[in-house]
Amino acid sequence: MYELPDIRWIIDRAAVVDTIVGFANAIDAQDWQKLRSHLADEIDIDYSEFRGETPRRVSAEEYIKQRVEGLAGLRTLHVSTNHEVTIKRDAAKCKSVYRIYRLDPDRESGQNRLDTGGNYFHSLIQTDRHWPIAGIKQTVVIVSGNTQVHGALRDRSQ
Repeated sequence: MYELPDIRWIIDRAAVVDTIVGFANAIDAQDWQKLRSHLADEIDIDYSEFRGETPRRVSAEEYIKQRVEGLAGLRTLHVSTNHEVTIKRDAAKCKSVYRIYRLDPDRESGQNRLDTGGNYFHSLIQTDRHWPIAGIKQTVVIVSGNTQVHGALRDRSQ
């Protein structure tokens, strides 16, 4: 028989995974209001392996602005799997595997895709039974395609 703490952990784990998956789906839908609902007011971000940027803290609004600019005109599909969740009181960590497909419909075939895969490390904080994301670190295992497809990488490799 499950004890109440076990059930609470299962509920919280499901909420953490729902946040991570909802975050990815909001980006694909370019639903920036929904994306905002999955973010803490400030987020520690580390995309240094993919973008070469220094890890830093940004506001949720700045984070969304970067996504709007970087993904303008693109169609994306974020796949998030293999969620390993740890929860300690009102803080959670989730390691997951991702695969991101990016398509620029305005580029010619063979030059219109950028696909990446690797791991995400999300930090979340609990607020009123909601688990907004307070930290994101992305590691990269696979980069395939044209880096010029992604707005944050355009003109860096030319």
